[in-house]
Amino acid sequence: MTVTERVAYIRGLFEGLEINVDKKEGRLFKEMISVLEDMALSIADLEEENEALQGVLDAMIEDIYDDDDSYDEEDVSTEDGMEYDPDNALFEVVCPSCSEEIFIDEATLEQGNISCPACGEELEFDMSSLEDEDVPAFSDIPEGDYDDEIPEDDAPEIAFDQVDGLEDEEDEDEDD
Repeated sequence: MTVTERVAYIRGLFEGLEINVDKKEGRLFKEMISVLEDMALSIADLEEENEALQGVLDAMIEDIYDDDDSYDEEDVSTEDGMEYDPDNALFEVVCPSCSEEIFIDEATLEQGNISCPACGEELEFDMSSLEDEDVPAFSDIPEGDYDDEIPEDDAPEIAFDQVDGLEDEEDEDEDD
């Protein structure tokens, strides 16, 4: 039974009891029933609006899930046409002409150049200066006598333990 039906039942009871509405108690019951009717109508209106909004919300959720179902990670591509590969690292490059941020993969970086998708400026990459930057070549180490630079007092003493059996191997090598 809905709220409006229950209030209608109470009104019927009130009228069936033939309570005198000229007395204080009768006027009170009549006003209470009138307020209950107004509240029941408001509740019924709110329930209808809620159902309509729930229908709209359900349709929106269904549209979202329909869009998610069509999403396939392998088909994702960026604005510049590059396909997304989760295993491939991307590098950020800023165009010096238009300050557009461009994300490129290692293979594109190794090609040496690309065109900026925003302004068309040709961007060139010189990777030769980055190769083996952290590892100095032996020719970069200055020659000289390093014993002069470290005073003997500060030099740590290193003691080597004699390993048994190692002398025998050295002696055998000398005999050959």
